[in-house]
Amino acid sequence: MKNSEASSLGTYYADHKAPAILSQNKERKIGRVFAEYKDKLIIVDGEVKKEHVYLIPKTKVDRYGDNQVYLNMSENSLKEFEN
Repeated sequence: MKNSEASSLGTYYADHKAPAILSQNKERKIGRVFAEYKDKLIIVDGEVKKEHVYLIPKTKVDRYGDNQVYLNMSENSLKEFEN
């Protein structure tokens, strides 16, 4: 992913509150892209009650399209990025 693509990725998907999906093994939605901060995406699980907030590096983005962001990481590694 090019730097210009990475910066537009966060802005576009944060504006549209795109679902963030783990793409390893079984696909699982972990929340929505809420914003971007430097080289990270802020992903929030829970629209009304913020259950989990993750700061995921853009380098973990596997692919994106159809208003969804797919992350190349396991469910176990999420704890490392929880804020």
